[in-house]
Amino acid sequence: MGLAVAPQAQVTLGDKIAEAEAGWIVGIWEADLDGNKVSLSFNWAIKDHVLAFHFKGNNSESYSLIALNAETDEVEQTGYDNKGKKSKGSWGPKDDMPMLTLTRKDDNGNDSTMGVAFRRIDQNNIELQIFPVDADGTVADFSEFSFEVNRVKSKK
Repeated sequence: MGLAVAPQAQVTLGDKIAEAEAGWIVGIWEADLDGNKVSLSFNWAIKDHVLAFHFKGNNSESYSLIALNAETDEVEQTGYDNKGKKSKGSWGPKDDMPMLTLTRKDDNGNDSTMGVAFRRIDQNNIELQIFPVDADGTVADFSEFSFEVNRVKSKK
């Protein structure tokens, strides 16, 4: 009887990441794309519950928070960029890769959605694959662009 009323442990974002075997994504990553430096980082803002995501390119920068919505059991992301534009997205699988489907307003005020999948090459390298997403929210089968980022070694 005691087991029937024991509270269930709530699943956390950390649990979801572990289940997907995607803990390797946490860290700082950089790339040089034709002279344009790109950096992204995933760090725990609240251990096992909220990831902080920071993206910086030559002309753009954004900060987002990633968390598990306890009401829907969906992994959601919400952020803002250096132009004050809000972005929102959801995380899920794309084949064997974690993928963010992200929507934000373009410069004309229209919604623009893309999929960004993260493929682990090894412990120090990942590939970002950018997928088009149609108006119905369907992610294309094939990426239209990809690039590699390298883990930044922590300075001790």
